[in-house]
Amino acid sequence: MYKKLQTYLRDFFAFNQTEIKGFVFLIFLLFLLVVVTFIFDYLPEKQLVNYSVNPKRIKELIAKIEIKEASERRRANKNIFPDKYPKEIDFTESAKTINLFTFDPNLASAGDLTKLGIPTWLSERIIKYRSKGGVFRKKEDLLKIYSFPNTLYQKLAPYIVVSNTQSTTKNIVTEQLAVISEKKSTASNVVKESFKIQVFDLNHADTNDLKKLKGIASKRAMRIIQEREKLGGFYSVEQVKSIWGLDSVSIEELLKYGRVNNPQLKKIKINEVTLEEFKHPYLRPYIAKAIIAYRQQHGDFSSKKDLENIKLLDTQTLEKLLPYLSF
Repeated sequence: MYKKLQTYLRDFFAFNQTEIKGFVFLIFLLFLLVVVTFIFDYLPEKQLVNYSVNPKRIKELIAKIEIKEASERRRANKNIFPDKYPKEIDFTESAKTINLFTFDPNLASAGDLTKLGIPTWLSERIIKYRSKGGVFRKKEDLLKIYSFPNTLYQKLAPYIVVSNTQSTTKNIVTEQLAVISEKKSTASNVVKESFKIQVFDLNHADTNDLKKLKGIASKRAMRIIQEREKLGGFYSVEQVKSIWGLDSVSIEELLKYGRVNNPQLKKIKINEVTLEEFKHPYLRPYIAKAIIAYRQQHGDFSSKKDLENIKLLDTQTLEKLLPYLSF
């Protein structure tokens, strides 16, 4: 059969002996591949391990962990921050220093209560109750104090003497009113001191200083500071009169409390300034142009007298502008 196949391939495809062997080997490989694929299709599938986790079981484990951590935190906090007011009180230590005597729970000091065998924390609670206006009208009212031991009360009951509650209440109220009155007077004095207006320098004042004056709110305070910046500082308190938007009350307050001490003005170098740079609230553009033109024709200015030669520059404008010029 193999020889017939060789003859057929040689005649039909004109293969030589080597090509025939290679073709036959290729057919064999193809056949083997088909067979192997067929066999794998009929092999039983491998059982996969189920790694899915039960969500309910996870929740149970998380809950157990949280409970355990919470209990550990409680134990740790208990060791670090012990109870301020212990529930069970051991009086064995204080029993050594107990000194029983008659006392009025409305008047006894914390030291007296401690001497009677009352724990310090409980004495403080009684004092705090009284400071908030609480009054003991009878012996049994002492038991209204939170965590006051009944056994301790039985020991102290024969020594408790409650005075006239009405007079006691009056005394307590009188003391509280005196304290409140003292606090109010102190507060009012502080307020008066804080609102007492002090004389200030206009060139160093901020908006808070200016707003203390009558008739000056935030906008007017900002306007005064802006005008000061434009001018280059105030050389006289009288300059506030020309600030736009200030009424007579505001100006009067500024003149009363404002001062100008050793002003450090921002000056313009009259012999170096250009026309574009020569700007000031007291100077109109056409006058600035005339000053620059005069300097270009006659040379640098040496004094106020040179500026007086400019016809467009009137005396009033020159007097206002002169403190801001440097020669």
